[in-house]
This record gives sequence, structure tokens and C-alpha cells, in this order.
Amino acid sequence: MVEIDDEKKMRIFYDKRISEEVPADTLGDDFKGYVLKITGGFDKQGFAMKQGVLLNTRTRLLLDGRTGHYHGYKRRHGCRKRKSVRGCIVGSDLSCLNLIVVKRGPTDLPKLTDKESDRPSTRGPKRANHIRKVWGLKKTDDVRQYVVRRKIEGKNGKKDRFKSPKIQRLITPAVRHNKARRLTLRKRRHEKKKTKEASEYAQLLSTLRDQKRSTLLSKKRELKSVKEGEKKGQEPVAKKVAGKDAPKGFSKDAANKDAPEKHAPKQGPVKKDIPKTKDVPKKDAPKKDAPKKDAPKDTTMKDAPKKDAPKKDAPKKDAPKKNVPKTDASKGTSAPKGDGQKAPKGGKQ
Repeated sequence: MVEIDDEKKMRIFYDKRISEEVPADTLGDDFKGYVLKITGGFDKQGFAMKQGVLLNTRTRLLLDGRTGHYHGYKRRHGCRKRKSVRGCIVGSDLSCLNLIVVKRGPTDLPKLTDKESDRPSTRGPKRANHIRKVWGLKKTDDVRQYVVRRKIEGKNGKKDRFKSPKIQRLITPAVRHNKARRLTLRKRRHEKKKTKEASEYAQLLSTLRDQKRSTLLSKKRELKSVKEGEKKGQEPVAKKVAGKDAPKGFSKDAANKDAPEKHAPKQGPVKKDIPKTKDVPKKDAPKKDAPKKDAPKDTTMKDAPKKDAPKKDAPKKDAPKKNVPKTDASKGTSAPKGDGQKAPKGGKQ
């Protein structure tokens, strides 16, 4: 920092904007031949200059944090705020002005450009290819000797040490070894999946298929046995029912009669010599002459008139009485006619 109290020397910067270059010959003999560039500054109240605001005074702007002077993104997305900002034109109200040396003069400035105060730059290239490009090195050359280093003096009799940044994308024997190891592990995993796990999977598939086949074969055998039993003439379903679990009053013969013809055994050819058994009474056939068990013992019920049957000789109650002439069966004469009766057509009056 260089302090200048004379305002006449500072007039060369007035009405200049940020990023303009100004020759610094009027500042003194030490600054002859130097060219300075304005980069910013602060006013007496501490408000910073802002590029693009064409004013030599302070103003208030609504800022969203994209162009600096306000960190709105730290609070909330889309947040804006009105802030006081100093214009980019230099004036007499500034307390500090930031400048950059663009061109050096014949003499060095004390504590600024003199050799004693020169310090090595710690901001050199970090990537291996960029370092090779700066120094014009080959791929076979060791890049670690050309990295920017900073010397740190040792205290209390300790040795001096150097600090340097880590070189990026540097290929070393350790890097090659790690890469080869990764490749071998990947190959092993691939072979394991291809050989061991694939064989286990195939074995599991074969066992599942065998189980499925065995179940299908067992089902087919069961169906085949059922069909063969039907052909040979196994007991029908009704016979099986008429066993221990049959209900009371259920006879085996009745079960055989009700059974379907499919389950009945096929009869062979009838021999001619066997005598016919027409007159032989069947066991289950009822006897004709024997009286029925349920029939009543009184035989008088046959001659008894039925209750609901109408009597033939009895005259009907609702029918009108007619003067029918009575006939004598022996003489064959008819009774005298009434007054109101007509003679038959064929007879005499």
C-alpha cells in the first residue's frame, strides 16, 4: 500500500472508470515509466465500487447475488435485496483505490518490485501434462522436480522444509500396480460367475426339472392304473358304499342294481348245455300265493261299498221328480197316465 496525501497527484485518476489503464509518471520519480490499471476501490464510508454502475456517487440497487455485493443464495433461492453500491467512476470521495502494475519502469519500487521482495509464485500448474507443456518436458522426464515449491524456514534450529501441491494425473509405479490389481480382480469375478455360479445354477435347474418330471410321471401312472382297473372289472362305486360305512337298511343287492352298467363285469358267452331256469323261483322274488305282510287280514272289505261311491238305486236329492208310469213286469201293462203327460209317439191314445 502506498499512501498519497496530495490531491494534485491523484487528479490523473479522477473521472476514470474501472479497468482503465493510467500512466503513473505524475505520482513521482519512482513511478516513471509505470502504467497502472484500476480494478476497484472503496469510499470513505466503506462501500465498494461496482463495475457497470456509471456514477461517481453511491446508489441503492436491487441485487440477487449473481453480480456480487450480496450473497442471496445463502439465504433462499430467488431472494433479492436492495443494497448501497458505489459507482465505477473514480472521484474525490474515495478512501482507497486498487491498482495493478501493467508495465514496469526502469527503477524498482521499494517493497513492491525490488528483487529482495520478489517471491516465487505458488500458483503454478498442478496437472502433469500442463507442467510438461510449461517446461517443454518429455513423457520420460520426471515431472516432480519441476513443481512449484514454497520454502518454509525452520524454527528453533529445525531444518527448512518445502511445500508443493499434489500433482494430478501423475502415472507412477504404484498407480500402475493398482490398475493391474483392479483388472485381475475383475477377471476373477468374471470367471467365478462364468464357472462356479453358472454350474450351480445349471445344477439347480436340473433338479427342478427332475422334480417336475417325477410329479408328471406319478400323475400319469395313477391315471393309467385307474383306467386298467375299470377294464379288468373292479368293484363299482355302489358296492364299495355297501360295506362297513353303508347306512342301515342298505343291502348289497340293491346297491348292485343301482350301480351303473359301466362298472358291471362283462358276461361271457352262454353255454347251450346249461338248463334254463324259468320255473326256479328267485330268492328275492315275492311269492304270488303268499299274503302280503302289509295287507289287512279282514276280507270283508272287498264286498263293502265304498264310502265315496254314489248309490245306483238311490234317487238323487237335487234331481226333480218325474211322473214315470210304472210297468208291471208280469202283465206288461203300463200305469194310467197323469193329466199332464203325453203319450209316446208309437203307442195308442
